[in-house]
Amino acid sequence: MDEYIDILEQAIILNTRELEDNADNYSMSQIFYMRGYTQCLKDVLIDLKENNKNSKNLSGLRKFNLN
Repeated sequence: MDEYIDILEQAIILNTRELEDNADNYSMSQIFYMRGYTQCLKDVLIDLKENNKNSKNLSGLRKFNLN
């Protein structure tokens, strides 16, 4: 579970950095989409960390997969 949390944290950092560094290369709709996707990752990360505190059961991981 910790590896999954690390992957989410890295994805959030990379997405945020991509937007900060290259916002001029994207249309407004692409920027809104990327912001929404990044926020979704952050929400899943918060839920996953909370679930991880309460349970070490990996079967709960299924509900956090978005795709």
